[in-house]
Amino acid sequence: MPQHSSRGLSGLVPSWLRSLTVSSFALGGLLAAAPAHAADPQEVRPNIATVLDVALVDGELTASILWTDRQDDLPRSSKLVSYDGKDTATAGVNVTPKAGEVSQVKLFGALDKPWETGWAQKLVLEDPQGQALATQPYDVNLDCATEKECSLTVSKGVTSEKDVVHVSSELDAVVTELDARYGQGEYDLVKEVSKDFPHLRGEAMVYVQQWYWWYPIIGPCTCGWTTTTTRTPTTTQSILVSSPGRSLYGWNGPGAKHTLSANAIPTGPTLNRTVTGSSQLSLGLRCSRRIYFYWWDFMIYRPGGWFPVRFPFPVSIPCTSPCQARFDHTGRVTGRTSISGVATAREAGTWRVNGGTPYINQLITGNNAFDADAIAVSFSNTSAYNTVSTSGQVTIPSTSTFASALVTNGYAQAIHGQLTCPQIPALAGRTVSDYGTTQGTSHQLSLFWFLQDFAAGF
Repeated sequence: MPQHSSRGLSGLVPSWLRSLTVSSFALGGLLAAAPAHAADPQEVRPNIATVLDVALVDGELTASILWTDRQDDLPRSSKLVSYDGKDTATAGVNVTPKAGEVSQVKLFGALDKPWETGWAQKLVLEDPQGQALATQPYDVNLDCATEKECSLTVSKGVTSEKDVVHVSSELDAVVTELDARYGQGEYDLVKEVSKDFPHLRGEAMVYVQQWYWWYPIIGPCTCGWTTTTTRTPTTTQSILVSSPGRSLYGWNGPGAKHTLSANAIPTGPTLNRTVTGSSQLSLGLRCSRRIYFYWWDFMIYRPGGWFPVRFPFPVSIPCTSPCQARFDHTGRVTGRTSISGVATAREAGTWRVNGGTPYINQLITGNNAFDADAIAVSFSNTSAYNTVSTSGQVTIPSTSTFASALVTNGYAQAIHGQLTCPQIPALAGRTVSDYGTTQGTSHQLSLFWFLQDFAAGF
């Protein structure tokens, strides 16, 4: 039976501060309505719901959902639905929203044969009318203790078309290293990864299984799209510093999003905290000439027992696209600071393409806000990436009374790749994107439509 549980935040946050924390700074993923694109230093209404994390608990897909503590904003009911890589609903759980609490929701049977239905999947939280309250892409992978026994894993993902292969930055670097090592020589990717990087064996098996379906068995240099994302910090980190009448509270991550709130009524210990984060998104061409493949039989454990599967393991020769691909980039970074009494608040954000000079470089203090976006183009035979980097700081001196300081932020980033090359098989253009915010529902919608408009231009 589907189930969920809730745990409150009231035990972590003083009651006088709660209205300034969860309601103001819930993190999240809301999808609907029309775009807005303006910087406004005034507080907006928070996200109704946020998927904080996805994980496997007792082998079942489990999501942590944070609800706004504004009771009037909550729907009477909601439903969390999982969709496989073919956009087919696989499981659904009714969830009762509870103001200011985190619901742990388990979806039984959600991960059903991802090797057939697709490894890049998503969760959608719906209101009673079926409208999306929150969405969270996630990637399914394998963790293989041996060459014959594996189990499933999940992690937060990014949005892309179905034939873009999602790969960790660690495995992507290993494949690049192996391609350079073997040059024009053939090699067995899974075998080499298993030998030198056994902890990546399962991911390598998933990686080559995705190429099999459309690569020619024997043929010319053929390319496909891959995407990697690197978020620092990798998970949501909660922050709480408290003394009588004084508190500093917030969240940092995953990636470039964060929020900090410092509040003081009497004098007391200095409140000071700085957080930093980054979100890097890449899109690349991975090319090879398939020599042959062989079938490998092994077992995957998931709820219900062990399941026998058969994967194709290729032996290939690495190659590089003879033509350069065009990579169109877009980035958007937003921030908001506010203070009262004797306090300071500082928010900074940058957006770079391929590690170069910032196209966006913003810094604000006091009572202020920014909302900056930019576009860029790069060309490469291999890949391109862009990076959002942010930092936020709040300070209330020990001598201040009735003072507060707040920082919130948000970001969106995307890349579209297009390759026109008569020397190799045709490859359709593809887009990948990612976003996050701690600035409320309307801002989340604005970021979503910003990325939709970018993708629609190709």
